[in-house]
Amino acid sequence: MPLSLKIREEALVACARHCCLCHKFCGTKIEVHHIRLESENGDNTFSNVIPLCFDCHADMTSYDSLHPKGTKYSESELKKHRDNWYKRVQNTGCLVGIQEVKETDIKVYNTLTGILTWNGSILFARHNNFAGFVFKMECLDDFYKFIHECENPSFEFLDTDIEGLRILLCEHVEIFLNNIALKTYPAHNNDHIRLNSVPGDWEIDKPEIFWESVDVLHKTAKDVCATYDSLIKLATRKLGVLPSKDTSENNN
Repeated sequence: MPLSLKIREEALVACARHCCLCHKFCGTKIEVHHIRLESENGDNTFSNVIPLCFDCHADMTSYDSLHPKGTKYSESELKKHRDNWYKRVQNTGCLVGIQEVKETDIKVYNTLTGILTWNGSILFARHNNFAGFVFKMECLDDFYKFIHECENPSFEFLDTDIEGLRILLCEHVEIFLNNIALKTYPAHNNDHIRLNSVPGDWEIDKPEIFWESVDVLHKTAKDVCATYDSLIKLATRKLGVLPSKDTSENNN
């Protein structure tokens, strides 16, 4: 039995026609997906659906449980993503275009780009090779400052599209930093400089662990940079401002 028009409308209004996973605005390019499939006794209720963009919906339908690659979304995870996004939309509304909102968002944008400059930790994540090479932990300082600022309840965009990317950026930065903590270890430290690396001797002694660690770090760093780039480009178009030019010396 298909979803009723009422359930679809309630879900689309609750998400403001944004994808509940990647948070981009979809317009008509959106699907209302069953969290538990009807073939698995899922019901046609508001609590069992999640609005998704075409790309995220494809991830749901293309995952092969017999030959798994990656990690499938659990039902509880999907519900948490959905509920968090519904709450965000309810709290901020879709107020894009109001001058006061734009002025507020410019202030938030300036704060964000003041913490995450293009030539700081972002540049490090974009170009660093984690394949056994030592790096300075201070190269990650911008990311830790950003995560700390994300705990500030006033550090959020009123524009739902930009805010969705800020939330996603925060999530990717946290994942990247967690992998730094799990996959790298202190190297030889001199002059109180903290140095870490994926141990180079693992490439010979534990090659599978070595390359799995390197690949995860490169992938999660790429996710951070791609989301950062998307946020900067979108905010520049919507708010009509460029990030403040930072001429400070890169810490890489």
